[in-house]
Amino acid sequence: MAEIESESPFSPVPVLGSAGTTWSPETRLYSDGVVKAHDGGPVIVPPHSTLRRIPGTCFLDPTSGSLPRAHTPTGEEISAARRRLSGSPISGGQRYRDMAEVALLDIEAVTFPNGATVAAASPYWFYVWPRDASYLAVALTQCNRCREAQRILTYVASMQEQDGTWQARYLPDGSRRVPDDRGTQLDGNGWFLWAVWVLARLGGAVEIENHLVSAARKATEAAIAAIDHESGLPRPSQDFWEMDIHEPTLGVAAPLLLALRTGSDLMQSHGDTDLAARASGAARALAATIARKFGPRGYPRRLGGAGPDASICFLLPPFAPARMDVVAAWRQARADMRVSNGGLRPGTEWEERTTAWTPQTSLFAVTAAYVGDRREAESLLDWLNARRTRLGSLPEKVTAAGDPAAVAPLPLTGAAVLIALAALDNNSLPVPQHGSETD
Repeated sequence: MAEIESESPFSPVPVLGSAGTTWSPETRLYSDGVVKAHDGGPVIVPPHSTLRRIPGTCFLDPTSGSLPRAHTPTGEEISAARRRLSGSPISGGQRYRDMAEVALLDIEAVTFPNGATVAAASPYWFYVWPRDASYLAVALTQCNRCREAQRILTYVASMQEQDGTWQARYLPDGSRRVPDDRGTQLDGNGWFLWAVWVLARLGGAVEIENHLVSAARKATEAAIAAIDHESGLPRPSQDFWEMDIHEPTLGVAAPLLLALRTGSDLMQSHGDTDLAARASGAARALAATIARKFGPRGYPRRLGGAGPDASICFLLPPFAPARMDVVAAWRQARADMRVSNGGLRPGTEWEERTTAWTPQTSLFAVTAAYVGDRREAESLLDWLNARRTRLGSLPEKVTAAGDPAAVAPLPLTGAAVLIALAALDNNSLPVPQHGSETD
């Protein structure tokens, strides 16, 4: 795995964090959280330290100690940060207020001035995943931080490949370089188009800029081209498991269905009626194929005999109109994926069965909120709330003993938490309908 050059202003601290596995229980906590660095990006706060953040900001409190590369803010910077936070409508009430505020501050902390948002500040995560960045943009849009959301999506758009797809991840320095040969991950098209569509629907006075429309057009064309005519499903590609697989997965098929539906609506609203119609037709065909091929098996991760994974959520609101058979499969998946500490693992095929993963747990909280299972949504949010780090950040994983582990924060989890809380507070995202039975 190639690392960012040490002299780069985008370099993370070269300690605390390594590549995990699917078979080893996670017990280490790599960081308590992050603070703003001199370059406008994040720098990690080592675990179990006494360092704190200035309340209401993502700046290091200098009275708590020093940290190399941490930015020392001016009084105006502190005031501006607090104004941004107080001006952001955050759901959750007193019960979840602190978790929501820290999640929003953590998104701000991992975002560079150029719009690059790294997945986490530890070395193996110090890259821009289109998937993660899109979720962060959606959460910011719901918090009325639409210009920040557009800046993040502008960075993702600038990384788009010539064929309209995206690589798994990119360096945050604007160079368009990738750190390794993971290759294209087709679900990125779905997440980018979803985020642009949400911004277009909820952004109010923020007009979608031409370069985002152009990127959305290429992404929509690429989503149509990704469907294999013989199988009716997307060609094989890595999904959020980031493992090579030689058969279609629901983790790619469902986000591409989202891409076709949101892409169709975006193109219709921007005058490209031909592409809108083609995308809508492709969405109807893909939806029917998913129901026919995945449905009788309970919507598994893959067709070759596998059980379910978190991608079942991508076939439910806010990503797709609800279907009763999908809701039933989602409930079964939730039970099958639960581990002993109360959280969820990525899927039933995930070999390590004691560590919970917060991205998947928070994703089930989102869909629980949207299918009307408030009790389950709050149960999962309570579980996440109780397992934050000393600085209040949401970690990537939770050990068998219930302790936060791996990187913290994982802003993807924080974004999902903000989306779930908004839904519980009657501030739901629109659900794409183009190419659906209700269209």
